[in-house]
Amino acid sequence: MKAREVYLATTRVYAACLVAQLCAAGCFVGVLGAVLTWDETSALFDLANGPHGIAKPELGFLAGPALILILLPLVRHRAPHAAYVRRYRARLLAAATLWLAGLVLLVSHLSGLGSEYTLQAGAYVALPLLAVGLLATLTMWPAGLRTGLIDRRGEVRLLH
Repeated sequence: MKAREVYLATTRVYAACLVAQLCAAGCFVGVLGAVLTWDETSALFDLANGPHGIAKPELGFLAGPALILILLPLVRHRAPHAAYVRRYRARLLAAATLWLAGLVLLVSHLSGLGSEYTLQAGAYVALPLLAVGLLATLTMWPAGLRTGLIDRRGEVRLLH
């Protein structure tokens, strides 16, 4: 197998990758928890509570965080930290678009509920997870990163 071109990830990119992964996993668990507690009140997984019932994220919201986890370009955990160059920017843009779409959908859903609803923990957790995930994904942008070639053994040779 021949060497593949990689970005040599800085601490900024490596940390941002981990934060984005944790935020996507947190969103996924939150929506899954809402689905599993669909017929009962669960303040942690409910978005809002009101006289017309409970507002929970719909099953369709699972697609966003699941796709983000698939799309995020992964940074190797072993030193040297590296991320494959192939489609790196396109994957970041796709993940950032999904984060932004999730934020817009959640805010529009919450704002359409009316003043008789009380926000629950799920809304206070979901909004920051989406916002931080978006920021972390944008922080992974490869501006200023050096490139190199990585072989099967994990050895990197810098490109000039």
